[in-house]
This record gives sequence, structure tokens and C-alpha cells, in this order.
Amino acid sequence: MIAYPNVPRSIGAVVSRRLATLVELQTVLGQDDLHDLLEIIVVDSHNERVATEPRN
Repeated sequence: MIAYPNVPRSIGAVVSRRLATLVELQTVLGQDDLHDLLEIIVVDSHNERVATEPRN
């Protein structure tokens, strides 16, 4: 995978998932908000993975 060369991975993840814009992260939202949004991404990804796993 290619990384965003000019943007930290955490910010790139939130912006690419459309949970916040770069402007919002730069002006309105703080670091705690960024961490909360990253948590949402992690939990959603886990739940999607579990939901698509074959059941025995």
C-alpha cells in the first residue's frame, strides 16, 4: 500500500474514511477528537471483519 507522503497516517485514515475533513482537523477538532475517530475506524473494521467471517 502507498502511504500519504505529506500527511500523518492517523490524519490520512480519518480523512480517507470521510469522518472529518482536513480543515476540520486543523481548525475545529483536537487531538482527543482525532483519537476518538481512529477508535471508531478500528472498531468498525473489526466488526465488519467479524460479520463477514464464515460461521461453523
